Amino acid sequence: MTTTFASWPPARLTKRDRICRWRSLSSAPPMIRRWPALGAAVRGVSTMRGSITAWGMDRRRARLDRMPIDPALDPVRTEQRDFYAVLGAEPSASAGELRAAFRESVLRHHPDRAASSDLATRRTSVLNRAWAVLRDPLRRLHYDRAFERGTAATLDWPLEAGERPIAPLQRSRVAAVAPSRWHQPQWRNVAGFRVPVAVWMQGPSAQDRWIVEHHIEGQDWRTHREHYWLRYAAQHYRDRNRIDDWVGAIERLVELDPSFDTLVQANLREAYLATGMYLRGASFLQRVGERWPAEGVQRRWTDRELRILLGEFRDVQVRRGRAVDRAENAELLLNFLEALGVEPSIADVRAAIAAHRRAGHGERASELVERIAASPVAEPGRWFSLVQLLTEAGETDRASALLAEIARGEHPEALNSRLIHGDPVRRLSAARRRLTLARRRKHQLVSAAGGVAS
Repeated sequence: MTTTFASWPPARLTKRDRICRWRSLSSAPPMIRRWPALGAAVRGVSTMRGSITAWGMDRRRARLDRMPIDPALDPVRTEQRDFYAVLGAEPSASAGELRAAFRESVLRHHPDRAASSDLATRRTSVLNRAWAVLRDPLRRLHYDRAFERGTAATLDWPLEAGERPIAPLQRSRVAAVAPSRWHQPQWRNVAGFRVPVAVWMQGPSAQDRWIVEHHIEGQDWRTHREHYWLRYAAQHYRDRNRIDDWVGAIERLVELDPSFDTLVQANLREAYLATGMYLRGASFLQRVGERWPAEGVQRRWTDRELRILLGEFRDVQVRRGRAVDRAENAELLLNFLEALGVEPSIADVRAAIAAHRRAGHGERASELVERIAASPVAEPGRWFSLVQLLTEAGETDRASALLAEIARGEHPEALNSRLIHGDPVRRLSAARRRLTLARRRKHQLVSAAGGVAS
């Protein structure tokens, strides 16, 4: 009985030999083509013709046949054709026309259709290479650009015996033109400035140093209208504590650019608060706010910023310092508000009254009290503020009478928690407590004055 185990390696082979042989024969047909000769020699089976060594040599020889052929040793004449000439299509052909031209050429030169031709296989290979590039839109785009420059790749097209080469399509090289001013790879953009590539590669520190050296130093911000220049210069002046230049550059930027975004990003409040230019900032914001309607969001924003600056001036200049300076600054604040057409707040009047009383200007303090008491009350919460103002001014009787009116409900809006944004009961109790302390303090002062007089 004869057995054929031709697909198994012989037992005498080592594991490494078996692995190497199986890897080398991984593309071989199954069963009968694996280990034909050795299987027959070991098991005593007369099998097919050939051996592993001969089979492997055939495959290596086939691979060598597919390598590029040296033109000097190739007996077949060839000519260089671009990819469009290989397919027989025009460079302006659409994708559908290219596909149709490729199919027609493959059918014409396929070995099954042109069995008598020894060049059919080579021509089909060339057609596939050209079609692989032109079928891809991106690769075709790059090829077309190289084709226009005259640097496109070509393929060796084999010619039949006696076949005449086709006339190559003449593509003149595009004449060199001046580089576009929009494409300048030797520069990079940093904060609006053109910076050399060498400096740009060194990092932000080198970039800032180069910009300051070539564009900022020796320049006057009053002569510039570029927004990016003013923005960068303002940052530079702030870092070097050049106060006047910092504020001036920011104000010029806001004046030249009417957008609300630039006004917000300029951060004027920080500049005015850091430099102590409260009144200058309030005046500038008042002028800038006139760009928008009175009921607009932008106008409300500028009014709020203006109030913040004036509040800082009040806290720093009116509530602190020497008594004489405080009284003088209080008058300056009230006059400035009047010039701007802005109604003084209760906090402004309270600070001014306290400053004048501390400076010994009792008549002026009483005048301010009468003025604020005679003015109409537009906000419900202002009733409690008026009681506090009279209490601090020493008008305890008037403060007590006004507090009694509020408690009796003669001013019902002052007892509405939604309108006053708080608890009216707690506000009444706090006002009574302050009034009691003020009366006690006044009584102590009167007693002390009587003791000194006696």
